[in-house]
Amino acid sequence: MFPVERAPEVLRGWRDRVDAAPDELSSACVLIVAPPEPFVPEELRGKPVLGMAAMYVGDADRGADVVQPMKDLRPAMDHIGPMPYMAFQSALDPLAPPGFRSYWRGEYMRELSDDAIDTFLAHGVDLTVLGAPLSEMIIFPIGQGVTAVPDEATAFSHRDARYLFHPICMWADPNDDSPMITAGRAFAAAMRPFSTGASYLNFTPETDRVRDAYGEDKYARLVALKSTYDPANLFRLNQNIRPSHAAPIS
Repeated sequence: MFPVERAPEVLRGWRDRVDAAPDELSSACVLIVAPPEPFVPEELRGKPVLGMAAMYVGDADRGADVVQPMKDLRPAMDHIGPMPYMAFQSALDPLAPPGFRSYWRGEYMRELSDDAIDTFLAHGVDLTVLGAPLSEMIIFPIGQGVTAVPDEATAFSHRDARYLFHPICMWADPNDDSPMITAGRAFAAAMRPFSTGASYLNFTPETDRVRDAYGEDKYARLVALKSTYDPANLFRLNQNIRPSHAAPIS
């Protein structure tokens, strides 16, 4: 965890390090409001901060060497160390309590430029505070093992993208639906010049972004498959690909 004042420097340093890291390392940077917990330095509690997560899959000693360049960025709080996978996997569960409302986006980025970092911080810090205490604005590198499979081999697309922009707005009061969703969309629009224009559907609530997730050629192939195997569109409670001529379900 880093003071938000250091975020421009730290995000650039993190980017340069993860771009050179082996595939066994997964990492992310996230804007959050620091919780009022004993493990958080007192001067950061309740303030927007830049967090950093990392997971190395493999030998722990080797992982320590790979993660060390991130630790060299001098965090104000450092809890990165060996832990069971299940502990890591469930670490963020408290950030998604039942009953909260949310708005997410998933936008592919070919790279994380300095301008993209500056825009992310210029909008993301304010939105994180607006959606305190549970909203979080995330950027993480992708590619790695994903790039080992040719793009034309499967329906999953955009394997050349190197980063994903993933803002998560969280709030409790239904009266805040409109301002929070509007703010989340405005943040995504501000980041759009740095995106590929494609969407990652697992993080996308809008139903009109399905074609963006696959591109024209793959989308046409998926429509043909849907028309063959599900012409009545039985499987439709999802980010839906409609068959060419959907028949009514009896």
